Amino acid sequence: MSMGLGRPILTLDELNAHVTQLATQDVIYAPLYDSNSWGTAGQTQLTFFTAPVGQGTTTAPGATGTKSLADTNLTSAGQLTKGNEFYMTGQEFMFFPGSLPEQDITAAGVNGFLNDTYNASKSGFVTLQVGSNRNYIQDGPLGIFPPNARLYVASAIGGTDTAGTQSVLTAIYAAWSGESYEITPVYIEATLGFQEYIQWPAAVTLATTARIFSRMRGYLVRNAQ
Repeated sequence: MSMGLGRPILTLDELNAHVTQLATQDVIYAPLYDSNSWGTAGQTQLTFFTAPVGQGTTTAPGATGTKSLADTNLTSAGQLTKGNEFYMTGQEFMFFPGSLPEQDITAAGVNGFLNDTYNASKSGFVTLQVGSNRNYIQDGPLGIFPPNARLYVASAIGGTDTAGTQSVLTAIYAAWSGESYEITPVYIEATLGFQEYIQWPAAVTLATTARIFSRMRGYLVRNAQ
C-alpha cells in the first residue's frame, strides 16, 4: 500500500530496523553508589550523586585527586547518560568510622568505633529528589537504612606486657542492622536529574573522620552491546 507519489507507508518496526542506536536493551542488577566524607566537627548536610567519576574529591583511604570507581559509579553529574536507565527498589548506607575496630583500651578515644556508629545512626534524615523536586524518599534517622553487607567479627581480647606496662587490646565493632529499606520502585530515565542528601538539625560530631556510602539498590537498564 502506498500514498500519493508512490511513497510507501512506513511502520514503526520498519523504522526501528534502521536506527543508529541499538534498540534492544538488557537489564542487570547494578546499584548506583556514591561516597562522602563525614568530618569530626560534623555538618548539617551531605550531598550525593552530584560529582561523577573524574570530578569532586576522592574519599578512598590513601588516595588523592578526583573521584574514581572506588568512590562512585556515576559517570554524569546528577543524571544517567543516554542509553542508561535505573529501576530503583531500595536504599542503604554503609558507614565506616575512622577509628579501628581493634583498640588499646588504655588509649584515649577508646570505643570511638562503637560510639561513632551509634551516634551516626540516631539522627539525620534522607531525601531523594527525582525530576522537579519531587521527593521519593524522605525518612530517618539514618539507622533505618542498614547495609546488606557488613563485617563479621569474632572478638578477642589479648594482653601484652612491655617494660612492665600492661596493655590490653580488644576488638570493638558495630554496624547498622535490621530490615532492608525498600521503596515503591522508582524508574529513573536517562538524563532525568536526581540527587540525594542527608540533613541534620544540628551537626553530629564524631571521634574521627568517617566515610559514608549511599547505595541505591536496583536494576540498570542499558543498551545491549
